Amino acid sequence: MRYLLIPVGFVFYLWFLVTFLPITILCALLVIILAPFWPKKHGAKLRRIAEAWGWLGVRVTFCPIYVYGREKAQNQPGIIISNHQSLFDILAGLGFYPIDFLFLSKAEVFKIPLVGPAMRKVGYIPVNRSSPRQAARSLETVAERIRENNRVLIYPEGTRSKNPRNLLPFKAGAFQVAEKHSFPIFPIVLYGTQETRPMSSNVLLFPHRIAIQVLDPILPTDELHPANTKSKLSEKEKMAGIRALVSKAYNQLADSKGLKMAVMD
Repeated sequence: MRYLLIPVGFVFYLWFLVTFLPITILCALLVIILAPFWPKKHGAKLRRIAEAWGWLGVRVTFCPIYVYGREKAQNQPGIIISNHQSLFDILAGLGFYPIDFLFLSKAEVFKIPLVGPAMRKVGYIPVNRSSPRQAARSLETVAERIRENNRVLIYPEGTRSKNPRNLLPFKAGAFQVAEKHSFPIFPIVLYGTQETRPMSSNVLLFPHRIAIQVLDPILPTDELHPANTKSKLSEKEKMAGIRALVSKAYNQLADSKGLKMAVMD
């Protein structure tokens, strides 16, 4: 059965390329053309093009989307953290997270014609992980963007986990920014993207249920927040506690195949 699925996955991947590449070019051109005339204070509205790009990218794969906890979504400035499973994560996030956000991406992505310039225009943040100094500057940029009334998505695992039921250890960067500036932390859990775009191959894609769950915000006064100096927990314990919350929510979604308490979009 597994071998029968491979040609199906390849056909869907080709379909995705044929349909999504023109969408990507069109959206990038729209951003590049409009950005010079677009007021900076209304940058979030320009990002609606990126949101449409993500929405279409998921829809052309025929993936059903389920979202939980919309009422917990916050529009105040802060850091969004999410588990990282697949290259498909950012499409699902842009298209269906019930909150506007900026995100960090590898500096190499910003060198892609049309795509890179469009990403810069809407405020997305390049990060060079090969240089600790450059990575630190990216975190400074994160803080600047949040102070400008934005939310920035950071994957605290740093890279994709091959086993989504076992989240990688969280890196400290996002939590250091949250601690230094007392920014709230907004956890969002994502299920199903690794099944849609498996890490085992770059040329396979499968329609699969995707579920998104917005968890309760972690405020600076909460026990787990890095900025809470009254907490009896160490920094490592706080980070481990937040990771445990995300991991527990993910496993609940995985056990129910993304259907538990879900409301279909």
